[in-house]
Amino acid sequence: KDSFGGVMNVWYVSPALLPIIIGAGIVLLAVSILVHALKEGGAAALREILRGLGTRGAEGGIRFAAILVPLISLVFMNLQRIDFFLCIMLFLNFMISVFYLDDARVLRRSLVFYSAEMALLLLLFVTGLDARLNALFGYAVDVLALLLFVATALFIRHQAGPDPVRRRMLRQSMLMSILSPLVLVPVFRFFLRVPLPKEGGIVNLMSLLVYALRKLGG
Repeated sequence: KDSFGGVMNVWYVSPALLPIIIGAGIVLLAVSILVHALKEGGAAALREILRGLGTRGAEGGIRFAAILVPLISLVFMNLQRIDFFLCIMLFLNFMISVFYLDDARVLRRSLVFYSAEMALLLLLFVTGLDARLNALFGYAVDVLALLLFVATALFIRHQAGPDPVRRRMLRQSMLMSILSPLVLVPVFRFFLRVPLPKEGGIVNLMSLLVYALRKLGG
């Protein structure tokens, strides 16, 4: 509900109305599935997973943490502070690699390494050091995120060992973690005109390239 060109818009033509309806439906369906799962033994399974989080050999608990830590870091910490392209790339690189390899040892060690990286970012954001770094160089935090992406990829590669099959799987994982935002960002930003949560170094570079191409073509 807002005023556009002196004309007051009404609530029932708001572009947010349909997403709100769809979102509410998804939430209701999710709650229904959750209640059904809890009744059919999901509550006991969840308790077992939570108890296993502190056990070194509990692979299920580690897998649960390996999903939870990146998701929480992405949604509640990184999306609003790091370039959207880099956020998705950093998230997917870890998630695809460790679950594609399907090795408990690699998963456990990579999770510890990734959690340490997210703790470093959290420290920067909580203390305000990110704002100071960005004041010195506008894309300092984005550069740090890119370095963390490289560090994560190298660490998982080292943990995976010299096996050529695993090396090929990691190359595929990295390719997917780069191609996904490479398709997603231009579609949303330049075709659908959807503002991204944080438009930093990579997204702004894409914008410059798009405007340069339009100027050459115009």
